[in-house]
Amino acid sequence: MDADPEHDAPEASAAPHADDATRLAERLAAIEELPLEQRATAFEQLHGELRAQLEGADPEAAD
Repeated sequence: MDADPEHDAPEASAAPHADDATRLAERLAAIEELPLEQRATAFEQLHGELRAQLEGADPEAAD
C-alpha cells in the first residue's frame, strides 16, 4: 500500500490555489455587501491588484 506520488502531487499543489480562491470569494462577497459607490471603488481596487499580480507573474509558472 505505497502512496502514488503522481496521484498525490496534484492535490498538494492545488491546496494553495484553493486558499487563494477562497480568499477571493470571501473578498468578493464582502464587496457585494457594500453600497454601490463603495462597491465600484472596491472592485476597481481589486481589479488593479489582480492585474498587477498577473502582469508580475513568472511566465514559466503558467505552464
